[in-house]
Amino acid sequence: MRSRGNAPRKYTTGQYSRARETGDVLVEAFGLRRDPFLDTADPAFYYETIACANGRRRLGECLVAGRGLAVVVGPVGAGKTTLCNAVVDDVLSNESVRAGLVLDPTFVDEREFLVAIGESLGRAIDSGSPLRELKEELKHVLFESVAHNLQYVLFVDEAQLLPEPLLETLRALLNYQIDDRKLLAVALFGQMELAGALNRRPNLRDRVATWLELGPLAESEAAALLDHRLRGAGFSGERSPFSREAAALAWRLSAGLPRRLTMLAREAMEVAVERGARDVCAADMFAAARRLPATENGSTPAPLRQRERARWPWSWFAR
Repeated sequence: MRSRGNAPRKYTTGQYSRARETGDVLVEAFGLRRDPFLDTADPAFYYETIACANGRRRLGECLVAGRGLAVVVGPVGAGKTTLCNAVVDDVLSNESVRAGLVLDPTFVDEREFLVAIGESLGRAIDSGSPLRELKEELKHVLFESVAHNLQYVLFVDEAQLLPEPLLETLRALLNYQIDDRKLLAVALFGQMELAGALNRRPNLRDRVATWLELGPLAESEAAALLDHRLRGAGFSGERSPFSREAAALAWRLSAGLPRRLTMLAREAMEVAVERGARDVCAADMFAAARRLPATENGSTPAPLRQRERARWPWSWFAR
């Protein structure tokens, strides 16, 4: 059964090329207000599973309460940055919180890292000072927050890129505390290599207050994400343009990872437009998979299998 709505738009070769150059192909052909599958962490398209909602709540509570270190790990494209942005918004809704965000943690040395932390928290620190004075200055900033009843929170995205010696810097900062809370709460978001780095530093690993591992979406969650993004982009049809078979195939070919899923969905919609249709079928999804770059193993992901979770020494945090 076809989706109801405007009739499919037919493009001549020249019209299609011009529309694709301006990014209007999907918008015009499917009656949308905007592209639903751009690879950005747009909060308007944020889709939350029950597990993710619970994890987001736990992260927010941990950071606002100043419990210390929170860690989120997951494979590429699992939604770590999107979750990070959502938690940033959550904690900033609390007037007593001051949050800083580090997006590129590839620092040369400890001095550069300390200066970046201070700047992200809105406090200028003299980068020309000796290292010991830099540490004392940041320590003063953190203890000064007590008089104003403020909680500082530092978010580090792509934390697997943080040089391992700088993890010791974070451990030292987590030592600054009063009776009921840490003066700086830290949230690390990174790929699975981050878990290995923490495992090699038990003195920091043992300070993890909240641990969250993002995994693939279930098939029903993947279909719901596609529908959520389409509706958010202005789709008003009674039925999704993705057939049940196409949605199931997108989930399987993406291994349930949101970024790959949305890339496949967008490319499959373009394939459908090229054949003058407004319904995406399984053949469109296969064609889309052939157009996209291969995954790490050199091929499109195999059908999703239930994978055994890594048994990290701190796995009880995820319970």
